[in-house]
Amino acid sequence: MATVSTTNIFSILQSAYSAPTQASIPPGSKFANVDPTQWQGTWTSTDSNGKPITIAISNVSGYRANVRFQSADGGLQTGRIYINTNNVFRIGNSQMQLTSAGKMTVSTVITDPTTGNQSMETDHATLQSS
Repeated sequence: MATVSTTNIFSILQSAYSAPTQASIPPGSKFANVDPTQWQGTWTSTDSNGKPITIAISNVSGYRANVRFQSADGGLQTGRIYINTNNVFRIGNSQMQLTSAGKMTVSTVITDPTTGNQSMETDHATLQSS
């Protein structure tokens, strides 16, 4: 019976491993430093059912930031995000785009749990405090 060294096993595993794609970064995105004052703070909106949406953006550094996104449909989501040169970032099933000073578009894919049908909901958030 042939023996395979531990080094060879790990070498084989490493060569077969490929990292999963990061869906939070759109393909072809380019990144550059952003102005933290345009992003950082608490953003609020309401969804199509009149329920509150809150986005807290903090620790903006370069093109990265910490985000805490809370909505009735998606619950609480947090993460370190990347802001691309189109002023867009993604978290969970949502994409946010800075449209002007203090204004942001929030687009969220909503999946109907009974039918599986998906629809896009677009809301408009306003910067409340920085």
